[in-house]
Amino acid sequence: MRKIISLLLLLCAGTVQASEHDDLNTLYRIQLYRAAPGALLEFIAINQALEEQDFYQGWSPRSPFMARHSQGDHWDIMLIQPMLSYAAYFATDKIGLRRAAHEKFAAPLNRLEAITSFKEDLFAAGPKLEQLAQQFKQMEFLHIEIFYALAGKKDELIAQRRMENEYLKGVKRRPNELFVVDGGGDADVITIGFYDSLQDFAKPHDLDSSARDAVAKQVGFKGLDDISPYLRSLISAHHDTLAGVVR
Repeated sequence: MRKIISLLLLLCAGTVQASEHDDLNTLYRIQLYRAAPGALLEFIAINQALEEQDFYQGWSPRSPFMARHSQGDHWDIMLIQPMLSYAAYFATDKIGLRRAAHEKFAAPLNRLEAITSFKEDLFAAGPKLEQLAQQFKQMEFLHIEIFYALAGKKDELIAQRRMENEYLKGVKRRPNELFVVDGGGDADVITIGFYDSLQDFAKPHDLDSSARDAVAKQVGFKGLDDISPYLRSLISAHHDTLAGVVR
């Protein structure tokens, strides 16, 4: 299966690229922030106030989804703002409304800037907005992984993440939401797993290892023990983060 994926990517790169990304039809701006020491709660409160005061009204489909780092990576807050598409986000009327909103809310925005010690912007194609909104509404706990592909391995990495989602469904676990980075930082792929709680994330498998091994082979891996090594053969690095949903 792995050789087949590689061959298809080499021979039919344009066609495969288009068909693989058909389900990733919504553009998002993913922002990673680290607050200045002691300022995290104020950072969250200002963002919540901006939402309550309709800062995003008119120029964005909705306010950003917010996640607060629990352990793992070096950032504190992830904001996922729906853009829909570049054309929609940068339409002339949206630019005007966004400029007016920034002028009206200049004071809290300037304060956010003053208490931010790190910021990274990523633009990524992801799942339908309704689908992501439902996940953030129903779930409380996130497992976020940010992957950096080796040169020439981005498409195969995307295919591997899809294969692992099929494995997760086969072993009766929720698949991850997939985001493919189009620009901004140097990451290539982001996946977010949604769970009820830390306990839900860490609960034991219902299937024993032999059954999970069979599922892994069915979806294209050499076996259960191949999932992690295959992933690591495609990446130069990846960041793991556990986080809670902020509403």
